[in-house]
Amino acid sequence: MKQMLKSLRLQLLLPVLVIILAVVILMTGLFSRAYINMILQQENEVNAVGFETVSRSVTPLINTSISEVRNIMADERVASYARLRYSTQATLIHARIRCRDYLASEIARHEGIYGLLFMRTDGSLFGVLPDGSFFRDTPEENPLPAEIRDRILNTPLGQTVWAGPVAADVIYGFENEDTARNVMIGAWKAVNVSYGECYALMLMDESVFSDLFAVLQDGKSTWHLYTENLSEIWHTGPEEDHMDPERLISDSNRGELLYDEKGRPFCAFSMTMVSPEWTLVREVSMDNYEQVVHRVRRAIWIAAGGVFLAALVFYTLWLKKFMKQFNSLQNGIIRMGQGDLDKIEFASFSISEFERMQEEIARTCDALSRQMDTIRRMEREQAEQENLKKEQERIEKELVMAREIQASALPNTFPAFPERTEFTLFASMTPAKEVGGDFYDFFLIDADHLALVIADVSGKGIPAALFMMISKTLIKNELLNGCDPAAALDRVNAQLREQNSSMMFVTVWLAVVEISTGKGLACNAGHEHPGLRRAGGAFGLVKYPHGVFVGVSEKARFTNREFELHPGDRVFVYTDGVPEATAGSGEMFGEERLEAALNTCADGSPEEILRAVKGAVDEFVGEAEQFDDLTMLCLEYRGGTEK
Repeated sequence: MKQMLKSLRLQLLLPVLVIILAVVILMTGLFSRAYINMILQQENEVNAVGFETVSRSVTPLINTSISEVRNIMADERVASYARLRYSTQATLIHARIRCRDYLASEIARHEGIYGLLFMRTDGSLFGVLPDGSFFRDTPEENPLPAEIRDRILNTPLGQTVWAGPVAADVIYGFENEDTARNVMIGAWKAVNVSYGECYALMLMDESVFSDLFAVLQDGKSTWHLYTENLSEIWHTGPEEDHMDPERLISDSNRGELLYDEKGRPFCAFSMTMVSPEWTLVREVSMDNYEQVVHRVRRAIWIAAGGVFLAALVFYTLWLKKFMKQFNSLQNGIIRMGQGDLDKIEFASFSISEFERMQEEIARTCDALSRQMDTIRRMEREQAEQENLKKEQERIEKELVMAREIQASALPNTFPAFPERTEFTLFASMTPAKEVGGDFYDFFLIDADHLALVIADVSGKGIPAALFMMISKTLIKNELLNGCDPAAALDRVNAQLREQNSSMMFVTVWLAVVEISTGKGLACNAGHEHPGLRRAGGAFGLVKYPHGVFVGVSEKARFTNREFELHPGDRVFVYTDGVPEATAGSGEMFGEERLEAALNTCADGSPEEILRAVKGAVDEFVGEAEQFDDLTMLCLEYRGGTEK
């Protein structure tokens, strides 16, 4: 029997060894696959953000730029010069100046257009670049490479082709510190009955992508941007050889490791935009992957060896204990065979009993484990609910405090200037559920000039409130320093952009009124149309082209608009929370209802007018929850003494 047990010992150790080896191999394989899947999943999340960011930024920029250029081509100053039919040198020069000035103003106001060139069917060029005019009216002076020039001239009607990048000094003929390094050319053929066929060449500085791709850098990614014919427009990272674009794109999104020509592992992801059909590829270096796998595999083998040694020791100790119990049982059986019927005290043990005990213990442990898991889950859920409730209460308290601080920052003492008889005004802000970015302001710049401000910051919550406080302070400081409305917004725009990594912006309607004459200057930066009522008349919205938002564009320029108020005139300005107030059906209040509400109390005081509009909005929305502030300001001009 003892010999059989010793043989059983060896027979049991062999399966243990095989199982450990199988577990090691399985664990290393599973870890490798799980590790790469985890990395790919993480990178896919990064891709989703990066691809969405690029697509939302590049596509509108390209489409808007192309649309702008098509409008520019239709202008007579471009069309007449494209014909190049001038009887004298003087008329030619005059036409060139008109064309140059017009094109220069157009590219200056559009951030996506670096330069504009137009090529006649004979290959001659004219247009404008940032460093000056570009009028090469003979084909021999065309500096474009012959391959690009022929490709553009062979472009079918209605199709846009992209060429480049082209070194800027090739086009200019010289290079200086202000000249862009490389430019891309978007070209298409246009036919106009006034001047026949002509090709539009929209030049884009490659640095237009610098800020966009800068925010996507993580130290391990290389971004590529290819045109439809796989010409690389832009890539980040060092200037070194990369994989063939066709292979890089075809092997991307496969969910597995790739290897470059030097044997370095990486993974690749790609996306094709809709318009233009450019392909964005992201390479992610996986140099550390194999090192991690080797270290983990070595650790698993060491752990497996330790487990095997521990199992061997444990098995030896268990076998000794089993043999002791077996010998006790054997001695008892011998004694019974000899007629000794006295009760023998020994711990009964058998394999079948051990198995039944183990099964019972396993069932009990399983039941207890499930019960304990249920208890722990219930305790965890209860704790999470309590924490969530506390967090919601804390956030609500902070929002209430933020709304109170925001309201206290606005002038709220009325009448505002009781000693002034030339005008009266009233303003209000009804906050929505969340903290918003609306604000208004009014103050005397000096004894004869009144400043009026109403604005709306993008977004909600504490960041919008902070951005509002900064914008309000900057605008007031610039006006008190003597700037006119447009100049003030130019300076505020530059200051806000410096630390605006979140790309927040603010829409502003800003005016300065000369109290003695009623004359004034107003500047509208992407804000709602103001309402105006002449004495004895009805309110109507004054609609004219807006400027761009404040705080996002380096090339934003703002324009003053002159106006004059007469005694009895009233001006009403507001934020988008008024026309966009929404009823339960989803319908918005709108401009027509706003004008109707204003005219129900057109002869009333500014305070009565604001109450009438607020009442109309409340009646329209009913019990529907609103998510935007209602901010309004009304000025009644009573007239002053002419200076």
